[in-house]
Amino acid sequence: MKGAVRVLIAGGGIAGLATGIALRQAGFEAEIFERSQELREIGAGLMIWPNGARSLQALDVEIDALTVRDLSVRTWRGREMTNYSLDLLRKRYGFETCFVHRADLQTALARRFGRVGLRLGTEVLGFEQNAESVRVALRDGSTLAVDLLIGADGLRSSVRRDLLGDGDPVYLGSTVWRGIVERDGLLIRPGSGINWVGRGAEFLAFQLRGDRIYWAGVTKEPRGEKPGTAGHKADLMARFGTWAKPVPDVIAATDDRAILRNDMYDRPGAPSWSRGRVTLVGDAAHPMTPNAGQGACQALEDAVALGDSLVRAADPIEAFALYAKRRLRRANQVVALSRHTTRAVQIENRLLCAIRDNLSHFVAQGLYLRTLDQILAPTGSRLG
Repeated sequence: MKGAVRVLIAGGGIAGLATGIALRQAGFEAEIFERSQELREIGAGLMIWPNGARSLQALDVEIDALTVRDLSVRTWRGREMTNYSLDLLRKRYGFETCFVHRADLQTALARRFGRVGLRLGTEVLGFEQNAESVRVALRDGSTLAVDLLIGADGLRSSVRRDLLGDGDPVYLGSTVWRGIVERDGLLIRPGSGINWVGRGAEFLAFQLRGDRIYWAGVTKEPRGEKPGTAGHKADLMARFGTWAKPVPDVIAATDDRAILRNDMYDRPGAPSWSRGRVTLVGDAAHPMTPNAGQGACQALEDAVALGDSLVRAADPIEAFALYAKRRLRRANQVVALSRHTTRAVQIENRLLCAIRDNLSHFVAQGLYLRTLDQILAPTGSRLG
């Protein structure tokens, strides 16, 4: 696309900031409208896999993260089923895998984008478009005309509602509790991630920079259930108190007020993210459960692919078609993989759990790598 093009991005999270950076790199006038009064991420950790690291390099964004050396999958009693050295991934895909706090990633992206063009406390409610422009409706009752609108406004995206009209996200039957605690004596080695799997539940923990441990516990629960009278910590100890150490110790060391709880939702993969001059990125396009650890990485890939597609194409229709060709199938594959993993964790039958755990133990490295190639390898590459 040529000439001055004004692009409005709805949402200032990881997807929105990354997209803003990518579009400015491509020479477009990008603005981000974020409904919150400040940029603030939840107290959670995440993994930046090689595909995310590759995208951050393309965006010229540096983060202060802790390199992952290995990932261990264990039963709830502590028996190790698998242990993956991630040095193999670095050699295969060319980038390290890292643990990082979401807020640290968002801060790095916000610093790279800058304050100019970032409007806080400004919410996009919807839009109408024609062949020449998009008219965007804001929470304060005003409207403005832009050339392109990018929906990066998350799971319950207003832009997606008007664009695709595909209803509400789907509750998956599980709740996730999350927290961050000082490592102080807790048995989690720096650079090691541990995932314990039980009957209808899982727990994971890994260390972040600053001698902090991020943890998350997932259990099957009714949608919208509130914490018990004794608080989140008591609820967690009732579910995980008999699990192998250090799971109960990590929970016990966490301030109840610092524990977050959220029901888990996603959507089936959509056949399209674009119409006319409007498209979607990140969770607005492909919300997924945290089980594959790919939410942020897929959003970063979206940003880079969209910026490059707009440079290569002559008009928005062509650009968004190229963007879909590069990203739609891959992102939807990760949505499906993440959902399948969630379903496997939700198994409660003892016999089926035993079969699941034994299969995990005997998964061949070749199959593991072929699965990862679909997610982590550069688009279009062929790895042996």
